[in-house]
Amino acid sequence: MKATVFGTTKCVWCDRVSVMLKDAKIEVNKIDISESQDNFKQMKAHVGKTKMNTVPQVVIDDQFIGGYTEVERFINHLPKE
Repeated sequence: MKATVFGTTKCVWCDRVSVMLKDAKIEVNKIDISESQDNFKQMKAHVGKTKMNTVPQVVIDDQFIGGYTEVERFINHLPKE
């Protein structure tokens, strides 16, 4: 699985969600939305009608999951190895 974490460099929860994903053996690609308007627009395209403006926002295998709590719930429902 591959995850995209939309966040900022000063976001502690972005770092925590990235560690949680890596611990679950999910490949992580971080995108800093404060670097450019295009990065922010990319996040908004994934977030869609939820109108979320907070970070982190996470997409796993092209499926929008949500923030830290939603990712934690997603990981907890993955089949155990």
